[in-house]
Amino acid sequence: MISNREKTTVNASSMADIAFLLLIFFLVSTRIASEKGLTMSLPQKQEQKVQPTPALDRDVLRISINSENKILIESNKNATISEIKSLIKTHVMNYGIDANYSQNPQKAVVVLSSQRQTNYNFYIEVLDKIKAGYNDAKAVFLTKKLGAKYTPLEVIDFALQKTQKEKELYQLLKKEIPVTILEQNNSL
Repeated sequence: MISNREKTTVNASSMADIAFLLLIFFLVSTRIASEKGLTMSLPQKQEQKVQPTPALDRDVLRISINSENKILIESNKNATISEIKSLIKTHVMNYGIDANYSQNPQKAVVVLSSQRQTNYNFYIEVLDKIKAGYNDAKAVFLTKKLGAKYTPLEVIDFALQKTQKEKELYQLLKKEIPVTILEQNNSL
């Protein structure tokens, strides 16, 4: 027996429209991963060329990270990551007392150098400890200057400059204890 069935077909003319709508939906709703990096404030561009002030050797604290992620202070003393914070605070807040550290906070410079093979996360950890040492020094400075107890976390919050008092304290800290970190990459 021969059947006279009609062949069934699916109407695919709207499939292109549906695919296009799905494509737009996924483009709009998907988060595209942004690049990660370090947030750093760069100095403003100077109109006229200013000659850098030469730093005395005692004002510069050199911290090196070798390819094995070992920390060296002044190229000859081994250090651990937990010692960095207090070392920075001592260097910045020395006020000329110890001949191995800076004369005053305005002249204190920290040079962080690393080799190409240094682990990135370890480098960031050391950089964070350096910044934490500066924040500790700023908190000590404000506590001595104003008589009220300040913590490093409060010092970090001053950068947001929410109130007029925070703006004034931020400007004071920026002037009295500038964060001077020079980064070098030694391609050895």
